[in-house]
Amino acid sequence: MLVVLTGCGQVQPVALTAAASAGQPSVQTKESVHTYTGKVEGIEEVTIYAKSSGRVAKVFRDVGDVLDAGTPLFGLEQEELAASLQMAKADLALAKSKWEEAKKGTRKEEVLYAEAGWRQAQQKYMDIKNGKRPEELTQLEAAFQSAKTSKELAAAKKERIYELYQQGAVAKQAWEDAESAYSTVDAQFLRSQEDLAMAKQGATQPTLQALEANVEQMKAMYDKAKNGATSEQIAQFAAGVEKAQAVVDNAEYQLKNATIQSPIKGYVSTKNIHAGEMISPSTQAMTVVNTEKVYVVIGVTEAELGNFAVGKEVDVAVDALGKSYRGSVERISPKADPGTDTFTVKIMIDNKDGTLRSGMTGVVSL
Repeated sequence: MLVVLTGCGQVQPVALTAAASAGQPSVQTKESVHTYTGKVEGIEEVTIYAKSSGRVAKVFRDVGDVLDAGTPLFGLEQEELAASLQMAKADLALAKSKWEEAKKGTRKEEVLYAEAGWRQAQQKYMDIKNGKRPEELTQLEAAFQSAKTSKELAAAKKERIYELYQQGAVAKQAWEDAESAYSTVDAQFLRSQEDLAMAKQGATQPTLQALEANVEQMKAMYDKAKNGATSEQIAQFAAGVEKAQAVVDNAEYQLKNATIQSPIKGYVSTKNIHAGEMISPSTQAMTVVNTEKVYVVIGVTEAELGNFAVGKEVDVAVDALGKSYRGSVERISPKADPGTDTFTVKIMIDNKDGTLRSGMTGVVSL
């Protein structure tokens, strides 16, 4: 309906609301905009620790440096670790050598040597037990007299050279040589004297027992050389090799981990160490953040949670940069935060140019 009013000579049309011909009212609505403020986080953030205690030898990277995965960050002193590795390798080589020898068996010449030692010990025992024959006593007597004469001559020579040394006629070295020669022939004399005395008197029971025990010991050594190592002994040598190898592996691991590398691609966001400092495995040395993609993390109430779904695109304004970005919902927490009673929603944004930085504020609109 159009009502025409007349006033001051002008006609003004006024529109009045009326039902449509279908009988339904016409309602005009305005779409509401919801905003949520959150913080920018790197898609990956790693706190770097050393795997063992030590002194920092060098720091290779600083805050803001761009990294690839595997880039060295800092290194600990390595001298003691390198020495430990060398010792472990030497022990491993020795263990392997013993194992290989055990598997191959005793060499022929070693078997012959062991047999000769056993035969000699057996012969000596029988000689002492049975006593010396007359001709053997004669030989021992002659050897004793010869050793006695040699001792007397050496003693006389030593005294003569000492007198010359006192007079300054010969050097001190000549007297020392004469004294050394006397000591040698004196030892030979004493052995000869003991052999002759034992041959004349015969061996005592303790002496025979000691000689017999020596024969048994030499026989055991010969049997061991002849038969070679047992399967149990070979297994023990093999276990020794495994143990030594484990020590080498551990030493190599410790040396390798003395240089700490970045586990991810990104940049250094914090650095808490300097060269010369002592650190432990509990020291937070550095933090590395990957921001090729970032999350804007917001908290959403239970009533508003239905507005979000994984994959939904939203706008994110970052006032610090004066820019807006298009992101998508990547993750929605299945449980509300007990402190705020809100659900965590993460919106992912591509950040290949690196303009977005961890810690910035983003306003999500939808």
